[in-house]
Amino acid sequence: MKVLVRCLIILAIIGSANVVQSKTLEEYIKDAKNYQSSGKLEQAISTMEEAVGEYPNSSMAYTYLGQFIGMQAQKMDDFSEISKVIDRTFDMWDKAISLDPNNFTAKFHRGGWGVSVPEFIGKLELGINDLEFLINVFEQSPDPDAKEQLVSAYHLLVIGYQKQGEFQKAKQSWEKVIEMAPGTEYADGAKRNINKIVLFEEWQSQRNKRKKPDSPTITNLKEKVQKEPDNTGLLIELGKAYFDAGNYEEAEKVLKGAISIDSSNLNAYKLLGLTLGKIAMEGYDQRIYMDTDFRTNLVFESMKFLDKAVTLAPEDIELRFLRGALGVNFPFFVGKLEQGIDDLNMVVKSNAPDSTKAEALYWLGFAYQKKALSQWIEVVSKYPDSKASQIVFDGLHPGVKRVDLSKYRTPIVVIDFVLGLTDELAPQTAVWIEDRDGKFVKTIYVSGFSGYAKEVQVNLPRWATSSEFVDVDGVTGASIDLGHHIYVWDLKDSSDRKVKSGEYIVKVEVSYWPSMQYQSVSATIKLGRKEERKVVEEGNLIPYLEVKYVPKGGK
Repeated sequence: MKVLVRCLIILAIIGSANVVQSKTLEEYIKDAKNYQSSGKLEQAISTMEEAVGEYPNSSMAYTYLGQFIGMQAQKMDDFSEISKVIDRTFDMWDKAISLDPNNFTAKFHRGGWGVSVPEFIGKLELGINDLEFLINVFEQSPDPDAKEQLVSAYHLLVIGYQKQGEFQKAKQSWEKVIEMAPGTEYADGAKRNINKIVLFEEWQSQRNKRKKPDSPTITNLKEKVQKEPDNTGLLIELGKAYFDAGNYEEAEKVLKGAISIDSSNLNAYKLLGLTLGKIAMEGYDQRIYMDTDFRTNLVFESMKFLDKAVTLAPEDIELRFLRGALGVNFPFFVGKLEQGIDDLNMVVKSNAPDSTKAEALYWLGFAYQKKALSQWIEVVSKYPDSKASQIVFDGLHPGVKRVDLSKYRTPIVVIDFVLGLTDELAPQTAVWIEDRDGKFVKTIYVSGFSGYAKEVQVNLPRWATSSEFVDVDGVTGASIDLGHHIYVWDLKDSSDRKVKSGEYIVKVEVSYWPSMQYQSVSATIKLGRKEERKVVEEGNLIPYLEVKYVPKGGK
C-alpha cells in the first residue's frame, strides 16, 4: 500500500512539473517569431505546431501557424510543392476562423492570400468575401487605426476584382481610397490605378472592334440557342463554330454554359480544354498587366477539363493524343509532362492511324528533350563552376551570324548578341539604350511578360528602373530564347527624336525562371562620323554582345 501511495505521489509531482514547464501561447508565438526573424523558418513552424497541439482550441495558434507555413511557400520554386503548402496554409486559417469567426487577423491573411495566389488555386472568391467582410467591419469601427487597415483591405480587394474582370468594382474601390485619404500617396496611387484600368478598358474595346463579325453559320446557331438555351448539343455546335472561326473567348463562354447544363458531356470538356489551350498559347498582351497569372490559370484550367474528359472516356485515343500533346507542351509547373508521355505512348501502341502515331512520336521526342533540358538546368543551377556546367553552355552555344546592312538606312547601331541558355520557360530579356550619364533613352526590345506587366514584373530590375516603362508597347514582343539575336537602333529616343552625337550605352539584361539565372551586360559606343565596333564576351547567359555603329553612308 505504501509503495502504491509513493508511486502516486511521484506521478503527481511529475504531472505538476509538466504543467509548470508548459509554455503559454504568447511564449510560443514569441519563440516562433524569433526563429523566423533569424532565418529559422522550419523551427518557427514546428514551434507553432507544438502550440497547436498544446492549445487545440486557440484560433490565434492556427493563425500564426498558417502565417509561417505561408512564408515557407514563398521561398519555394516547385509549383506542385507550392500548391500543397498553400493548401495547408489555408487549412490553418480555415481552422482559425471556424474557431473564431471574428478573428480579423486570420480573415485578413486568408483574404489577402486568396486574391493574390493564382486563380487556379481556387481561393479567389473566398478571398474577396473575406476582404468585403473586413471592409464592412473597418468602415464601422471608431478605432483610428481602422482607416489604415481599410485602405490596405481595398488595395487587396482590387486585385481580386481585376482577376474577376470586375473593373467597375475595382475603380469604385480606388475611388473609396481617394475619398478616405485625399492628398496622400495612397490617393495618388489610386488615381494612377484608375487611369490604368481606363486604358485597359480602351484597349479591350479596340480589341473587340477588331474582331470579325459573326459568320452566317454562327448567327444561325445563336438564333437556335436563343430558342433552346438548354440544348447542350446546340451549345457545343455553336462553341465549335466559334472555335473554328478563331474566336476562342466566345467558344469558352458557350462551352462552359454547356457544361453547366450537362456536367458529364465528353465533347464539351474535350473542346473546352482545347479552346483554353489555344488562348493560353496566343502570347502575352495587356491582360497580363491586370492579372499576371492570366495565362497560368488558363493552362491549369485547360488541363483540368481534359482530365475530366479522360475520366469520362479513358479509352478515347483521340482525346489521349490531345491531352498528351498539350501536356508535354504546357509549362513545367503544370506538372503534366509524365502524364503527357504516358498518353502519347498509349497512342503509339494503339490502332490509331499512322499519321497520328507519327505525331505522337514527334511529341514524345519533344517531351524527352524537355526532360534532358531539365537535367542540364539542374547542372548549371546547382554546380555553376563545374566542368559539366561549362560543357552544357558549350553545347548550347549557337554560332553568331551577321546582319545585312543593305536593308537599313544609315546611321544606325546594330546590336548583336547571343543568349546561351534555355530553361523550362523562355527567359525575360530587355535591350535598351542609355546616354553616357546613365539617363534612359529608349527600349529597343523587351519580352512579352515583362513589357505588358510593367511595374508588376520583377524579372528585369535594371531595365525597369531605367525605363520606368516609358513607351514600351511598341517594342514588346514574343519572348526570345536560346540563340543569336540582332536588333537595330535607328538613333531615335523614346519620343521619336534623333539623338545627338556622343557616347551611348547599349544594355542587355536576361532573367531565367525557374533556374533563377540572371545576367546583364553593356557596351559603350560613340556616335559620330566614324564607324565603331565594341564586343563584350563575358559570362554564359549572354556570352557574346557586339555593338556596331554604322555612320551615314556606311556599310
